Amino acid sequence: MSKNPLTAPCIILSAMTALTLGTACLFIARASGLSKDNESLRASATMAEAEISRLNAALETAIPETEAVLGTAAFLDARDENTVYIYDNGIDVIEYPEINGAIFNDYDMTLLETDEKKHKTLYDESGNKRSRFGIDVSSYQQNIDWQAVKADGVEFAILRIGYRGYETGQLTEDKYFRRNLEGAKAAGIETGVYFFSQALTPEEALEEADYVISLLSETGAELTYPVVFDWEFPTDEDPARTEGLSGEIQTACCRAFCDRIIEAGYEPMYYSTINTAIFRYDMGELSDIPLWLADYNRTCNFTYDYRMWQYSCSGVVDGIEGLVDMNIRIEK
Repeated sequence: MSKNPLTAPCIILSAMTALTLGTACLFIARASGLSKDNESLRASATMAEAEISRLNAALETAIPETEAVLGTAAFLDARDENTVYIYDNGIDVIEYPEINGAIFNDYDMTLLETDEKKHKTLYDESGNKRSRFGIDVSSYQQNIDWQAVKADGVEFAILRIGYRGYETGQLTEDKYFRRNLEGAKAAGIETGVYFFSQALTPEEALEEADYVISLLSETGAELTYPVVFDWEFPTDEDPARTEGLSGEIQTACCRAFCDRIIEAGYEPMYYSTINTAIFRYDMGELSDIPLWLADYNRTCNFTYDYRMWQYSCSGVVDGIEGLVDMNIRIEK
């Protein structure tokens, strides 16, 4: 298991551009190893090389022109109605057709402020605070001084309640969940929970949701923040039972989990990187479920709607030894 299963890699390449360049490079490699007499294949390889050059030139032009306006209200008004523009983790600018049923946000990230400790706050046009600052924790943070966390300005915490094993599929409670729940409550910090899913089917996702609901009932937890479905890609170091799972099934698992959470009277949410949200989840199908977006950047230029933004996997907060994920929740 990775050191912190909630945090995604801090750099995500654009899948569309990577696929285009990768395909072209693979073709060149294959063509170059064939007979020199095969003029047709060599000509095709030359065309592929030209396409790579064209894409690189387009990116060099698009990034500076787009960076200044992405995510602002003015840009949302000016965009082509059939195209969405994403500035992906400072690496790439991509365009793709609008996702049917997905909702756009109205956040003006030019009004985002960051203090000396990298705690972020989003304001509205009148200067009113529009966000709350929070963290997410699990057993990896071990013993937490919640009073010190509160004194450092943390307003909410999303606690890992449990997880399904990468390989075994066993449902397990986070061993620090109850301690964190009691500590956060005593300090006056609002709480939500997340479950690290490795569901293979909607039926397994329902099993996970029922497990979470049972633990919440058993501990008497009074949540003021959501219950989060957290599904992530397995890593090379941690082979997982969900490797190769389709985006369609992943969406169905998320839907099943969140619907059961709603039935139990809790607010649902799902966690995702930009890459996973766009290229795996059906955001139109999940448009009624708030998104917790992981995007480790100075600002967030994601144009679709999200309710929470995890902007760092290397934050520092009083009362916690080591690093911690940092988030803001944006008020509607």
